[in-house]
Amino acid sequence: MLKTKKNMLIRDKFLEGLVDIFYPPACPICLRPRPIVEGRRENICKICRKKAPYITGPSCFKCGKPLDNTDSEFCKDCLENPHVFKKSMAVFEYTDSVSKSIYEFKYYNKREFGKVFASELVLRLEDEIRKFDPDVIVPVPISKERRKFRGFNQAEILAKNMAKGLNIPYDENLIYRVKNTIPMKKLSNTNRIKNLENAFQVSRNVVRYNKVIVVDDIYTTGATLDAITKELKRFKDLEVVGIVICVGQGF
Repeated sequence: MLKTKKNMLIRDKFLEGLVDIFYPPACPICLRPRPIVEGRRENICKICRKKAPYITGPSCFKCGKPLDNTDSEFCKDCLENPHVFKKSMAVFEYTDSVSKSIYEFKYYNKREFGKVFASELVLRLEDEIRKFDPDVIVPVPISKERRKFRGFNQAEILAKNMAKGLNIPYDENLIYRVKNTIPMKKLSNTNRIKNLENAFQVSRNVVRYNKVIVVDDIYTTGATLDAITKELKRFKDLEVVGIVICVGQGF
């Protein structure tokens, strides 16, 4: 049985290698084939790295947004709008190129971008994630209506690939979205909070966990992460950390 499983894994890896050679995956920024450097397929082209810069300077201790004022440990958003989650972390600065790539990932069925972004999240945030020592990684859920229209949940692709890369348990059934909310981009910052009231429910699996990582694509105001954290904390006093591709401007 074990030998058969091992042979299947070897076969799958071989087939993936052939596909990679004959149908090289695209850079999520420029859509050209991703280059191979020192025998390894790069996630993003060298030129495109300038269009998708990492967050490298001082950032908010709470939400991860880059800080203009280095005299403070927190951004204006987090000082004026307290959050219930432990913290949130992002990899990329919010640029037009990153925003466009995420939009194509979500709305133009570029599911392969999810593996690239998940790989980047693991590469850049693994040390911080290990320090937090999470019990589980979960995605921000979408409504049944939105899943039916889109065909997939981008946060699930990110979370599942992160969990695999980090060898951390994955649970896509921990949190459910029970209300088909208005798309957040169409709302003011204050209305985003109201929009998410009673939007989520938690399964009984919550009793198993003490530390949870919640994965999404973009952090803007923290309204989604706060709403999920509040629902989780209704059943157990646990810690929640958010992981996102990039962080927006917020309030």
